[in-house]
Amino acid sequence: MSEMAPHNLECPNCGNKQETMVWNSINVTLDPELKRTLLEAKINLFSCEKCGENSFTDTPLLYHDMAQQFCVQSYPVEAIEDVEFLRRFSRDGSVVITGIPAGIKESGAYITCPHIVFDINEMLRYVRFRDRISESTREIASKKIRSVPPTRRSRKR
Repeated sequence: MSEMAPHNLECPNCGNKQETMVWNSINVTLDPELKRTLLEAKINLFSCEKCGENSFTDTPLLYHDMAQQFCVQSYPVEAIEDVEFLRRFSRDGSVVITGIPAGIKESGAYITCPHIVFDINEMLRYVRFRDRISESTREIASKKIRSVPPTRRSRKR
C-alpha cells in the first residue's frame, strides 16, 4: 500500500518552514501511476511557497514492486553516521526484522531484503536497472521460444 503523510519541512534556500505532503512508501503494483511520477522525478518534490525553490525532500521512502518482487528503501545520507540507524542492519547489510509472519517469509521474502539507497537519484537508477533486467529477460525468453522448432505431428495410418 502507498502511504503519504504531512511533514513540516524547511526550504534549503530561504529557510521558510511549511507543511508538505510526502510519500513514505509507494507500491507501484497497486498504484502504477506512482512509478511514472517517480521516474519523472516528481515524488517528494518540495516547492517553497515563499521563494519558489524546488528540491527533493530528505525523507525516507520505500519503493515496492510486487510484480517484479523487489523493494528499494531510501534514507537520508546523514543516517550513515547514526549508530541507532546502523543497528537496524545485520553485518551483511540486510535489515534486522523480527516477528515476520510465516506467509511473508515464504511468499514475500524479498520484502525483508530491500535494496538500500541514500538519495532519490540512486533509487531512480536502481528502479531503471531492475526494469532493464526485466525487459532483457523477457527478450531472451521470447527469442528462445521463437527459436524452438515446431513439433511434427505424426500422421495416422
